[in-house]
Amino acid sequence: MSFAASCLIDTALQHTRSLRKPFEYFNKYTSTDMIREITVSSNTPMPKGYGFLPKGIRYKTLHGRKLTHEAGKLVYVVVDQKKQVATEKRDSADIAKAATEIVNQFPKIPSKQKDLVLKHGFKKFSGRVGRTKSVPMPRKVLLAVIAHVRHKHTEYDALLSDGKDRDEARRLTKKKIENVMREWGFTGDLSWYFHCAERASSEDSNVM
Repeated sequence: MSFAASCLIDTALQHTRSLRKPFEYFNKYTSTDMIREITVSSNTPMPKGYGFLPKGIRYKTLHGRKLTHEAGKLVYVVVDQKKQVATEKRDSADIAKAATEIVNQFPKIPSKQKDLVLKHGFKKFSGRVGRTKSVPMPRKVLLAVIAHVRHKHTEYDALLSDGKDRDEARRLTKKKIENVMREWGFTGDLSWYFHCAERASSEDSNVM
């Protein structure tokens, strides 16, 4: 469960205040230059003035976390110690699988670039495709690498800033994206991505 300052997402929390489960909560007195999230045990006292946000509704969890970060407040992620250990093992295993899959699909990718893909595309709580359980690992890796190349190795973001729409920006960066991916050893088909702009735009909202 999540647990957030009621002043930030009070409306979303009104129907959940009677619940008592693991939670996240947000410190009112933390400056923006401090650590943004820390993990504490499930018996940590709940601060005054906070409301519960049950885990399970992904939008509310991400929205509450986003608002709290923007307000410069600290998120406390409260978990059961045994569950935390199990979760950390599972997360580490998932990252290891993703790293192996990146090398399988992109055998010539520089180590630094691989690490950046893992760090960004598979970041916990990011909502990006790397964290999506319903997408097979090979597909997650491919989409994560495409997004990384698009944003870090092309002028895609600059084109959007200049007023280009997504489809046009994709068209203008298509060759550069494909060239980088081929340089990194990718030999698969990319036509599905470049020829299906509408589908790709939908996927993009979950990638970066």
